[in-house]
Amino acid sequence: MMNRKTSKDHDDIFDVAVVGAGAAGLSAALFLTRARRRTVVYDGGPVRNSMIVKIHEYLGYEGSTPAEFLERGRSEVISYGGDIRSETVLKIEARPDGLFDVWGSKMKITARAVVLATGLVDVLPMVPGLKEGLGKYVHLCPCFSGYEVRDKPFVAFGLPERLAQLGKFLTAWSSSVTVVSPHEFDSETLTRLDGFGVKTVQDEVTGLVTEGDQLVSIATASGMQVPCEAVFVAAPFKAASELAASLCEVDEAGFAITDTYGRTSRPGVWAIGNATDQLAHLVHSAASGANIGPWVVDYLLETSLNSKKKE
Repeated sequence: MMNRKTSKDHDDIFDVAVVGAGAAGLSAALFLTRARRRTVVYDGGPVRNSMIVKIHEYLGYEGSTPAEFLERGRSEVISYGGDIRSETVLKIEARPDGLFDVWGSKMKITARAVVLATGLVDVLPMVPGLKEGLGKYVHLCPCFSGYEVRDKPFVAFGLPERLAQLGKFLTAWSSSVTVVSPHEFDSETLTRLDGFGVKTVQDEVTGLVTEGDQLVSIATASGMQVPCEAVFVAAPFKAASELAASLCEVDEAGFAITDTYGRTSRPGVWAIGNATDQLAHLVHSAASGANIGPWVVDYLLETSLNSKKKE
């Protein structure tokens, strides 16, 4: 079997290095370990959803905490022989022989394949109090947290190109939605928003007004206050790691460009979850890890056969 050590030279060679220990990375690792591939998972620290209180829209995990979800996933991977390391991957280099040297913050290993599950970063506007309110009254995704703040007055602001869609979508959870932006929307967009019952204010959000732990309004550059109890931010995304850019083709925000099977432009490198799909929810990210599993195993089997032919 390929995951058995055949010589001392192979002692430090893993079949797969999975970079990232969120839903996508752990899901991929679970498949790979059950396929008897020697797999190392790098856990570089808190994941994107670590600031949320409860998990939603994930069948079987509704109401679980992110910590509970991740701990269960880690235990499952370890139970099948996975090696989870609390290290940040600093660099990955593709070797001429098709292997990959992976430098962690503590030591270097070699892997036959790499799975990037490095996630993304939400680039929040420079509005005082916004970061502190995340997971409380500041939200990024109505699909994930809209129900918990249903029927409250909402304000949406952020990227103009996403605001009209966000404003419309928010009316599924509240009849009081206001889009605040210095951007001048065209008449067609304004008419559509009005048709959905969405108010618009052409101004810039400059602050959040709270009473205790409760949001009561947002403040604008002109001195206006727009009453609200929850805000939804259309924030831009960027890749959380530059590893993809060092290994394969990426888009302008640094996200790996992949095909349907998660394969990047470099053979032996896959990207999953938010490392390639900015709109993937938790359940989508987990599914992406399982989806690539068979293709990674197939790649390993094929490369193993090719190596034997060259011997």
